[in-house]
Amino acid sequence: MTTHAEPDAAAVNSSPTPFAVEDPTSISTKRYHSPEFAAWEDEKLWKHCWQMACREDQIPEPGDFIEYEIRGRSILIVRQNDYTVKGFFNACLHRATALGEGSGEFMGGQIVCPYHGWRWNIDGTNTEVFAEAGFEKRCLEPEKLRLREVRTASALGMIFINTDPDGPSFADTVGHAVPIFERIGWDRMKVRWWRYAILPANWKIAQEAFMESYHLPQAHPSLNMGATEYNDATTYEVLPGGNAHMTAPTLPLPDGMTPAEYFRRYNQAMHHDFVAYPTDREMFIQAGLQNKKIPDENYVEAFFSDLYTYAESAGIPLPPIESGLFAFGHIFPNLTLLSQYGSAIMYRSRPLGDGTDRCMYEVWALQIPAAGDDCDPPELEGPMAMEDWPRILQEDFANVIGQQKGVRSEALDGLIFSETLEPMITNHHQELDRYLRSY
Repeated sequence: MTTHAEPDAAAVNSSPTPFAVEDPTSISTKRYHSPEFAAWEDEKLWKHCWQMACREDQIPEPGDFIEYEIRGRSILIVRQNDYTVKGFFNACLHRATALGEGSGEFMGGQIVCPYHGWRWNIDGTNTEVFAEAGFEKRCLEPEKLRLREVRTASALGMIFINTDPDGPSFADTVGHAVPIFERIGWDRMKVRWWRYAILPANWKIAQEAFMESYHLPQAHPSLNMGATEYNDATTYEVLPGGNAHMTAPTLPLPDGMTPAEYFRRYNQAMHHDFVAYPTDREMFIQAGLQNKKIPDENYVEAFFSDLYTYAESAGIPLPPIESGLFAFGHIFPNLTLLSQYGSAIMYRSRPLGDGTDRCMYEVWALQIPAAGDDCDPPELEGPMAMEDWPRILQEDFANVIGQQKGVRSEALDGLIFSETLEPMITNHHQELDRYLRSY
């Protein structure tokens, strides 16, 4: 077994940025497997950037909490009595014992250390030091006993955290992507299921698999349907802060297939092989059109007309159709959002272990619910075995795993990227380097 000693923080902060992106069309393979680079990410990215910690509906009531972990650091996100949110480093100020694990409720509005019984209100103010007389008074000043907070921000039905009090503002980073997804109703969506896999791959490789549509014809035969050309009309919008957005991919039509037939078959394939979106609701609308003699040129318009008529009757607040039903986006550093028709899928990858070639990959399926639908707080399922994932995700995960094997090959020093077909990925690496240079 080979072990690697990670550089310490002092070495990281005093060294030139390793494997920096000098040409966005050629990115070093070592960024995906070098312990040195993972240590730089630990010190200069994860400690300073905004990260999606949880969804709002995971902690609906005062006292509810959830734990967010990244590279050995644990953060508690706690719903307050006024329904705002606070985040705390998950460590007792006495001897650092974790104050919460996983998710749950702090009963009676008290955070209690399981080791020695020190207590805090859910706003972080200390309420009890057990056997207080045994401690020096200088150790018990109220400000010294407040739980250490992290910055929080709420947007798109999600809660973001930043552990650096002097780090970049939310508005100047994630904030650039928020307006695009606000129009599509992300804040109104609720979780249908939430699952995760442990992948033998760098967190960036796992994330990048969903930051371009170039792979669709080869990787997903059920979506390509035998088309022999590639003239994808996807357009990409690179945003400040490492964020990006792309329109829905429009693959070439197979020979002899009309746009209406492709629309129907694409929806069927996504529903059957993705089990995320379109959901049963959209397939119900599509099934209802089968017996109507609708000309092909009017089919898509008829689909959306019936969908919106049904949504209005069911009290489903779909976004206005002119706001754009499709949005495929990346929120730096590790969140991917894909939405259509009031339903969506969301991905997040996080490094595990030494941060080089193992990650936790989470998938949420979401939908804007009908009026009166009960939506319980989502529960995480997993780790899911590869064979238990929908087929399209199995295809993606297989390529992620295969790419991680390849980046360790001595046959190549860098990966070739297209600034036309893969700009979301190159933008992500350039923003990552800005963090590596700045902190």
